[in-house]
Amino acid sequence: MAQHADNDTRDERGITRRDFLDGVAITAAGLAAASAAPHLTGAEAALAAMGDAGSSSAQVPPGYYPPTSTGITGTPDPVIRNVLRIDGLPNPNDPHSTKGGPGIETGKARPVDDDYDLVVVGGGASGLAAAKWYQDRFGADAKILIVDQLPDFGGHSHRNEFHIPDGGNGGADLMLLRNGGTVNLDSIGNWNKPAGGLLDIPGSYGQPAVDMLAFCGVDPNNFPSTTGPGIPSSYGMRAMLLFPAADWGGSDHVVRAKQASQTWPAFLATTPFSAQAQADIARIQTDLTDWIAVKDGPKTDQEKKAILAGITYKEYLKHYVGASEEAALYYQRVSHGLFGAGIQAVQAGDMWALGNPGFDGLGLTDDIFAGIGRTAQQDLDPTGGPTRAWPDGNTSLLRLLVSKLIPNAFGDVNGARPDQDTILVAPCDYTQLDRATNSVRIRLNSTVVDVQPGKGRRRRDHDARVTYIVAGARRAEQVRARHVVMACWHRVTARILDDLPRDQIKALDYSRKVPLIYCRVGLRNWQAFADAKISSVSPRGNSLFWDSTSLSAGVRFGASYGPTPNTPDRPATLSLTVTPDDPAELTQLASYERGRQEMLAMSFQDYEDAIVDVIDRTVNASGGDFEPERDIASIMLNRWNYGYAYELCSTFDPSLFGPVADQPHVRARQPLGNVAIANSDSGAFAYTHSAINEAYRAVQDLPG
Repeated sequence: MAQHADNDTRDERGITRRDFLDGVAITAAGLAAASAAPHLTGAEAALAAMGDAGSSSAQVPPGYYPPTSTGITGTPDPVIRNVLRIDGLPNPNDPHSTKGGPGIETGKARPVDDDYDLVVVGGGASGLAAAKWYQDRFGADAKILIVDQLPDFGGHSHRNEFHIPDGGNGGADLMLLRNGGTVNLDSIGNWNKPAGGLLDIPGSYGQPAVDMLAFCGVDPNNFPSTTGPGIPSSYGMRAMLLFPAADWGGSDHVVRAKQASQTWPAFLATTPFSAQAQADIARIQTDLTDWIAVKDGPKTDQEKKAILAGITYKEYLKHYVGASEEAALYYQRVSHGLFGAGIQAVQAGDMWALGNPGFDGLGLTDDIFAGIGRTAQQDLDPTGGPTRAWPDGNTSLLRLLVSKLIPNAFGDVNGARPDQDTILVAPCDYTQLDRATNSVRIRLNSTVVDVQPGKGRRRRDHDARVTYIVAGARRAEQVRARHVVMACWHRVTARILDDLPRDQIKALDYSRKVPLIYCRVGLRNWQAFADAKISSVSPRGNSLFWDSTSLSAGVRFGASYGPTPNTPDRPATLSLTVTPDDPAELTQLASYERGRQEMLAMSFQDYEDAIVDVIDRTVNASGGDFEPERDIASIMLNRWNYGYAYELCSTFDPSLFGPVADQPHVRARQPLGNVAIANSDSGAFAYTHSAINEAYRAVQDLPG
């Protein structure tokens, strides 16, 4: 495999870093600005190149289009730097610490714009929804400003839009879409069900999320078809498991994942597991013994669930099922996707409710139980469907919402306004988002550093003041508003909202966000994968960086998108995901903070090397000839330093056994004067519909 020097810019066919600065794609003018002012990086240089960055709004230049940004996207370096100054470095030793960073000194902020009715801090699903709910309550002519530190609206719902010359079609431009963040609308049938149980999820105030779908024109029961041709079976593509040498000794082992026709003993015989570990795994997967009765004697359904709610999945497998440490490695990462931590830090009862192995002999009913987590309760309901997804994830829902809030930002498609199908290809003009003539404005690349609730009886005194810094600007700006909704995450609210009671600060600081990375690679072709007959790779053990690697081709969505090409000589996308964590940490929050430390220590070069590493050890080791300079068109590394909301885990959070009103996220979200608090952190539930519902509640919390 060809090697390259760190300063190699490569030719036009290769992966180029010529237009990256700290992982942010910028123009030649931006590079010139950075050269003249070396302290500017990434988005700051891009904005500095626009002209007067200290103007009354962070107006973006013509052609500004974040969905096509390559390199490190999601949470770019300048944003992370600002957040670290606000909230401090990762703190695995004291995740609940109320100590933040040194703060951001702004000097005297310059007042800009006329007064607003509402300023929303955060432009993700919760912030955008808050604007809609505010219009519903206070009038369609309400003047609203949404301020967000990211280069794009949508928060964790981010669109990755690749444009790759299609060699199989004369070099014509081919658009390929992937989600760079939130994946789907999950369990829609549960959204407006009354609580009727131990938790408020599914919540009794869940109707707003259903209403939002209707407002945006999304019909879950008449949703565009996502059935595409996929990769033809004639290519014989296989899902593979990688057992790295660092975990298993000797050399790497690449084996085919278990097939439906195989018995567990037959499959395990192909792996490097010891005979004892093979027997343990087969027992976990197939044995119908009531392991709790064997250890503790006969127990009722709820007594068994109480035991499971008090231990981790790893403890259950080892103590009750008798699995060895080696056997547990087979399952170590299975909880990453939903909880962002390994099985040593997730509750056994939740893992049972989510359908994981080892529990079949317990004879448990579908009844909920004290200590059950929110995701587990949602998924335990067999009538909770449907789940719906666009190729670019929930970004399409939020694009629909923005097309309603700011109609001039989205053009027509085929002579009609965008709908649930055509929104996927609807053009977005980002220069329209922050126009003074809009009733709703979205101001990007702007980090809020201080929010002062209104005081006094005079109107000007009663208005809240919101101070923010624009990337690349020399001076902070300040706006006034009748109301403010904090739609950022809780720990940031604790740092920047003035006059909070001490107990509320502690509640806001209770949780930490889950770090995660969705890496999308645009491939010019996938011939190497076809030659190796590999479609996906999952590791076993802890040494490999990525949790999963998978190839995608032949995708269709409704009548607007696809089917994308599905032959090896034409472009496709490769997805690599990971929730960085520490398998030695015994609590989820500490594990998240260790993972964040790892994430912050990695450069774009490190991530690129990790991509090539997993391909080299699997595809190239199995007969493929993958060359990154030849085969990779571009990389979009969606790095979410502050990702999922923390959902509480009963093995470490005793409040989960008590009333919902006493749980930390509920105590944290209490309004303060004319400021209310939204975001999915406020529901301790990492889903788009939770963010939308919390926005509705926050708007109702505002004084009239």
